[in-house]
Amino acid sequence: MGTAAKRSSVLGVDLGTSALKIVAISGDGRVLATARESYPTISIVEGEAEQDYRHWLQALSAASRKIMARLARNIKIEAVVLTGQMPTLVVLRENKPIARAITWRDSRADQWVSQRIDSRLRRDIYSKTGIRIDGRYLAPMFLFHRKAKHYAANIILSAKDFLFYALTGLAVTDPSTASGYALYNLRTKNWDSELCRLWSIRREQLPGIERSSFCASLTDRGRRLLGCASGIPVMLGCADSVAGVYALGGARNLGRRVTVLTGTSTVIMKCDARPRWDRRSQYLLTPFAVDGWYGREADLLAAGSAREWATRVLQAAVKDKTRSLWQAAYRVAPGADGLLFAPYLAGGEQGVLWNPDLRGTVAGLTLAHDAAKIARALIEGMCFEIRRCLDVLEEGSYRSSGIHLAGWMADIPQQSQLLADITGRPVRTFALSSPSAVGTALISGIINDEEFFKKMKPIVLRPSKQSSRYNEIYRKYIVQFPAVR
Repeated sequence: MGTAAKRSSVLGVDLGTSALKIVAISGDGRVLATARESYPTISIVEGEAEQDYRHWLQALSAASRKIMARLARNIKIEAVVLTGQMPTLVVLRENKPIARAITWRDSRADQWVSQRIDSRLRRDIYSKTGIRIDGRYLAPMFLFHRKAKHYAANIILSAKDFLFYALTGLAVTDPSTASGYALYNLRTKNWDSELCRLWSIRREQLPGIERSSFCASLTDRGRRLLGCASGIPVMLGCADSVAGVYALGGARNLGRRVTVLTGTSTVIMKCDARPRWDRRSQYLLTPFAVDGWYGREADLLAAGSAREWATRVLQAAVKDKTRSLWQAAYRVAPGADGLLFAPYLAGGEQGVLWNPDLRGTVAGLTLAHDAAKIARALIEGMCFEIRRCLDVLEEGSYRSSGIHLAGWMADIPQQSQLLADITGRPVRTFALSSPSAVGTALISGIINDEEFFKKMKPIVLRPSKQSSRYNEIYRKYIVQFPAVR
């Protein structure tokens, strides 16, 4: 790419569940700078999970200015590319948000949707959109909360699309993000009129649909938010799950690998060169950033959040005060002394279970169990649920060659090894501070992907002799916590 490319860079922006992350990557694939700014989630009543859009914009401005300060003066920013948490609802009237954003973690509409949608309609929605409908998608969120608060909206946007709107003034979305609206028809590649009527949404309230590579110029407001010079194009980008998968290998061997992304929640995705619907509607079907490819996706609601909960609740009870809860947990023998922990701590579960009534459950608890054993059972339960999802994603298909892993689980060798042992697959761990921000920067086409992937040095962990023992424990876990309601 020459000398000029070494002076160029792309900013990948990820509007995440708990923080906004920005990464600057050079044209020849070097990570030049990173920045992170967190924001709170408002949860006053049960099931509520809202965020203030103004906190997002403040985080964007602060993180962007950190990046600008850390980049050398001879570095030129060629583009800004976006990704973000989904499905998260932002409602606009007269070009301004009229309330706080309702995030994907908000469960208040779940019960209402389950009562409104019968099995026939649920199958019809899945056959059109590739999603298993519940109250955490934008269309039902909008109708449920608009009806309660008498909103009159002229634009409905997802979180990432709102960020694009704030920077460019244009209301558009890409196919992967559009799937989170519960209105995008995978066959027609457009908004579905019947589903719009179902949720009382007018087509003119929805953004236009463009490819992930769609670009627009920064407005004056956008330049002030980013603190950068004029003339930098903003690229629409894609959903955070899709961006994260792309960061761990791009389009190379896309159909042969499974990607696991661990953050507040966990994403498990396996891709195909054509859409493959599940006959039992167990997994999601997500348009990928590479044209013509689709991801079979399962999303576990609690992972990083469950780990944080356990740290907060159990750390003080660790007997050996020289060790952390997790250091003690990883020293516990497989099976946690007969303890099984279903990690449904987010209020319901998606993954491949799709049951809003599921709750975290501990089975086999006795006086012999301490904090370390409970924590061990929790992390084993997370891996058991990942294996359950893999079993479904690979039904009627070939077994994947291995797992590509990123996020907090990849940062802990004992946890990565545990995942390899429980799934029986080699695990390649990637040390990326924000896989979604990196992935969305890579899809810009400005960065030399090959050079970037050459610089990544994944650590490979293979199943150990404990794997056969975990096959036995997994069978017990599935009997204790079956998939059928």
